[in-house]
Amino acid sequence: MNEMSAIDRLNDNEPAAPLQVTPRLQRLMAKVNPKSYPICIEKARLVIESYRAHAGLPQITRKALAIAHFLDNRTIFIEDDELIVGNIASKPCGLEVGPHGPTWPEEDFKSLLQSGYEISPEDEAELRALDSYWLGKGRTFYERMGRVYDDERIWPFIQSGIMLPPWAKKDEGRGHGITDFGWGLTLGYSLIVVDFEKVLRHGTKAIIAAAEAELRKLRFLEPGGLEKAEFLQAVIIAHQALIRIANRFAKLALDMAGREQDPARRAELEEIAAICAHVPEHPARTFREALQSFWFTWLMIASGTAAGGRFDQFMYPYYKADLEAGRINPAQAAELLAMLRLKVMHSNGVAGGKTQRDKWSGMAKWHNWIIGGVSRDGKDATNDLSYLILDAAKLCPTPHHTITLRVHDGTPQDLMIKALEVVKLGIGLPAFVSDQSYIDYFTGEGASLEDARDYAIGGCLDGQLPGKSRTNAMGMFVVPLVFLMTMNNGFDVRTQKQLGPKTGAFEDFATFEDFFAAFKTQLRHFMELAAEEHNILLQAQADFFADPIHSSLMEGAIEVGRDALSRAMPFENGAILNPVGMINVADSMAAVKKLVFEEKKVSKTALKQALAANWSGFEDLQKLFYDAPKYGNGEVYVDGIANALYTFWSDTARTFTSIYGGTMKVAGISITSYGPAGSLTGATPDGRFAGENLADGSMSAEQGRDLKGPTALIRSAMTIDQRGFQATLFNMKFHPTAMSSKDDLGKVAALIRTYFRHGGKHVQFNVVNRDMLLDAQKNPERHRNLIVRVAGYSAYFIQLNAKIQADIIGRTEQHFAGA
Repeated sequence: MNEMSAIDRLNDNEPAAPLQVTPRLQRLMAKVNPKSYPICIEKARLVIESYRAHAGLPQITRKALAIAHFLDNRTIFIEDDELIVGNIASKPCGLEVGPHGPTWPEEDFKSLLQSGYEISPEDEAELRALDSYWLGKGRTFYERMGRVYDDERIWPFIQSGIMLPPWAKKDEGRGHGITDFGWGLTLGYSLIVVDFEKVLRHGTKAIIAAAEAELRKLRFLEPGGLEKAEFLQAVIIAHQALIRIANRFAKLALDMAGREQDPARRAELEEIAAICAHVPEHPARTFREALQSFWFTWLMIASGTAAGGRFDQFMYPYYKADLEAGRINPAQAAELLAMLRLKVMHSNGVAGGKTQRDKWSGMAKWHNWIIGGVSRDGKDATNDLSYLILDAAKLCPTPHHTITLRVHDGTPQDLMIKALEVVKLGIGLPAFVSDQSYIDYFTGEGASLEDARDYAIGGCLDGQLPGKSRTNAMGMFVVPLVFLMTMNNGFDVRTQKQLGPKTGAFEDFATFEDFFAAFKTQLRHFMELAAEEHNILLQAQADFFADPIHSSLMEGAIEVGRDALSRAMPFENGAILNPVGMINVADSMAAVKKLVFEEKKVSKTALKQALAANWSGFEDLQKLFYDAPKYGNGEVYVDGIANALYTFWSDTARTFTSIYGGTMKVAGISITSYGPAGSLTGATPDGRFAGENLADGSMSAEQGRDLKGPTALIRSAMTIDQRGFQATLFNMKFHPTAMSSKDDLGKVAALIRTYFRHGGKHVQFNVVNRDMLLDAQKNPERHRNLIVRVAGYSAYFIQLNAKIQADIIGRTEQHFAGA
């Protein structure tokens, strides 16, 4: 299949010319990567105005009224060349400060401004004044959580950093200050895929009508009637406000058309006005209307992890109808899809606290559009839009939105090759996930086969059932800290506290099995504390972040009449326990087993002394442990330990209950947490020095330790039973020469299929030259548009912090034999 596979499928008689980047796209692309990003305060100002005016009302009512006040009064604009409208911030490429609590302390704010952000002196002064609404009032969800953290158990755990990042004070949480990604008040909603088809097929007026009908039926004869009425009223208020802002854009476009001198642009503005007057209030009738309705809806639920769902599936009927009616051609559709990519590029956010920002380095966001896979009846779901979404990424090679290709045995090879042609551009997308592994996960947890086949990805890689599931708590748990505490009888050297149970001195363990059992005891202890922290977080979020828009786009919302954060979902996966650095522990365990317990080359005392000294004066031991068997080389000795660790993690998590009912679930992703996690972690027996990054992802090898090529690395990952994980993350890095020809792409496609047939869940690729990355570190201005895949998302390389840059440079460049 050639470059324009989607067009060829419609015009079999003559090959289509390759898509071209239009002047319009060139102008729009020039705006999405500015040298600095303005911090805007309009949203914070308007929302706090509403909160003050409606103090004392139920939380869900206050949220709906605040959304309405913001949408009715916010600044709107339509930029030149735009066909899809809806600005995120009050300034182009701006970031709206989130009205969820106090903002950044002064020193932290200075650090932020030195990292590519700007704010006017007047806005900064007003921002400080707005902080008075929160400070010392007990109004934040961090304060709610902190009030129940006892000093004996949970508070020392929260301070330890085992769950990233460590808290310094009970009222500050993980750092104040955050910016929002869209129009809603969605901070508590993280990994979720809403039912976009509710709006596309029926319009928001149908949601309003359903809520009104349910209100008329409501009788206050059972518990919860008052709360249900308040929820339904909030749904009506919020959706009516969404209709009003769409009409504001319609009026703005019409006003601009009246002043426009260029006839072509005037016609475009008039069409924009007609579209915004129709959607999202009414069902979409055309591809353009469906895109605009989707965008308005997405803005209302946008967070850092707001997903686009199975985009090629629910958008295809509109594209197909327009194509058959002659209203659109593939090139026009690809340009519109590219414009949507560029709209998403304006959705930016930064987290509170420098450590929290390091945890999500590079302005991380996970706006994931899913293509391919099987349909609910098990047939291949690929359609022409699957290809055009990839074409749009080639036209606009930006880091966002990300794309994930669902792969199954029947995935067309030409779709695989098309996807890998995008990968070899070096933008780190699409990622590839295994239908079989994700479907097995959902059916294993009780979902029907039909629902499981319809899964999408929320966030970077977390499996979700659209409209039927959501994940609100996923802490990053630093496993090597627990390993080091096991070596010290539960004592934490970093905080100088006895945090874990006393399971025995390392020097006294007679066998490796005894030591491994002690580690599992320690790990279970801290996992239980993490589960408690998650349940506290879930309850605080339910109180503070109720959201009528999000909730109304989930199954059963109107009938149940409760916010989605306050009820169990049809598929319940509200809380996830997620390990960081498990591969470091596997490598460390293998080295200890081999060198200390089996070969007895190193005494337990000597190893502890070497680790305490950060290997200084013990360089020979450091090399010995560095050279011990490592995961990523297809060696059963260490791969089996990795599998045992992940299996224990999965089994243990399921012994802890969630407040929503059922148990905790598990994932295996780290984003960029392996950087700050490594900063907290002392030297480890895998030969790693204190402060160095931990292994990225969950299936990836430690940086530079996979030495036997891509097939051996894949063999190691296949050893791990991934079926019970909601997500895993596997990074591979190829030199560009390894993907230069069609044959090379075929080899990579075969590698992916082999991995997935043997239990793999996910894989993603960086295709980049190490020398170029090194030059980008030295000369960032020459490489402002250099993109890399980080960990479940792509980012501009120069926006990453130095530790994450070093990690990506240090990942092994894979080549195929003979290349």
